[in-house]
Amino acid sequence: MKFRLKHSVAVTCCAILFVGTGCAQQIVSDKTPEQAAALLNLEAGSKITLRETILGVGGKVISLFEGTDAERVISVNFWDPKVRGVFSWERSLKQETLASTEARKKYFEDYASASIGTQLPNPPEPVYETITENGLLETNSLQNGNKISLPIFWQEDKNSDNQKIKDDSTLIWLSNKQYKELVETRRTEIHLGLFDDSVSYITGLTDQIESFLDQLKGETPVAKEKNISEIEADISWKTYRLKVNGILTDVRAIQAQNAFARYTILANENNPLILEIILSPASRGTANLFNLKALGEAFWGYEVTEISSK
Repeated sequence: MKFRLKHSVAVTCCAILFVGTGCAQQIVSDKTPEQAAALLNLEAGSKITLRETILGVGGKVISLFEGTDAERVISVNFWDPKVRGVFSWERSLKQETLASTEARKKYFEDYASASIGTQLPNPPEPVYETITENGLLETNSLQNGNKISLPIFWQEDKNSDNQKIKDDSTLIWLSNKQYKELVETRRTEIHLGLFDDSVSYITGLTDQIESFLDQLKGETPVAKEKNISEIEADISWKTYRLKVNGILTDVRAIQAQNAFARYTILANENNPLILEIILSPASRGTANLFNLKALGEAFWGYEVTEISSK
């Protein structure tokens, strides 16, 4: 089944949770999406706020699928368009304390086999603490890189010495090469770097099945070249809404996808920020969707909610 169809069905189901909700009137930018995107450049002191999503939705849906509803703020320390960027990031979240978790676990274990008529005391209330994660990011691959780094892995990928992630990734931007290819040909390669072995195995297995079916039909199997990292953009421009310095703004964007993810990219050559990404189950190398946590991981993503300048 196409990723587009699976995502549409999933989002439709989740939308039921929000029927009847509303929002207060807010100031909206009078710039056209094209103008707003062209003006959305970065400099030292700029901040990017993003939040994790599941099925393209944040807030209550995150909790429903046992995810973490927390904003991540990325501060720009240095920005040289198409060349290099240095950033710091911070994420604060509420987490149940270990003592609280153990106390509630013990309560349910103690009374799991209680006889009928046993007067049960009230279960202990969960106790939470605020956890702050932070780190440094650096990329020197904004000219020709083709691998991105997903925020969900930034905490565990930190260097133990200086907490800095510095590799050949472009973090959450397209490189200049990728952006030009996408605009000019509607195609480019993006490497998620999650599980190349699993993806290769699945792709190889699919090819074997297709070849076997061709033989059953009496057809000569045709060698097919597949680039599993290639994404294809929609032919029309899209719009994406976020806050820019506190003002709701629609910006021009490019939407592209493959079997593993859907990307929404800011249409700005000097700041080709991936505004939103939604993974598909194929990106995890698994089709295990039989519990809420697995479903949440399969459709994990993020969305940029605000960009502010100093």
